Amino acid sequence: MRNIYRMLMIGLGAGLITLGLVGIVLSDRLEIQRRQDWVLVCQRAGAYVSSFTVNLSGGDYMLGAFVWVHNYAEAFYSISDANETQVVNICLATTDQSSEWKYSEGYFQIVDSGYYTFELVNATFSSVRSFARLSQRRYVDEYLYRYLSFLWAGVFSLVVGVPLVVVGLASRLTSKPQN
Repeated sequence: MRNIYRMLMIGLGAGLITLGLVGIVLSDRLEIQRRQDWVLVCQRAGAYVSSFTVNLSGGDYMLGAFVWVHNYAEAFYSISDANETQVVNICLATTDQSSEWKYSEGYFQIVDSGYYTFELVNATFSSVRSFARLSQRRYVDEYLYRYLSFLWAGVFSLVVGVPLVVVGLASRLTSKPQN
């Protein structure tokens, strides 16, 4: 009967040690998730935000502008590189009235890094401050340990399992054979 208890103790301890090692190994598994964010590159504000120059790296951008559009005009930002070559036009929302404040967002892509000039065309300003905000899409890696909670379960299993195996083996070695 004692042999059955010893074998049961050793088996249970070995099972707990195995579970503990598996829990500790799983808790160290790292998962990388890629998340995209729009990061503010520059912001210009004032009564006359008609032109500004920014040093940009390659990537995807979003230009948000709050300006006074008038006379049913189609206002737009003309974006030119350092050689004054026009790269893209970002059209702002047209107005339904003869004069009104408008907020628009436009997306564009820069291939070559360098200085780019943003010039506003066909829009006017009142004395109220207008603004232009330029953001760049950036990808951020998040490092997650998904099974971190398994660490404590694994440590607990090891703390309980190792003494069970030791006690079971020690009692087996120290027991005297009966005739």
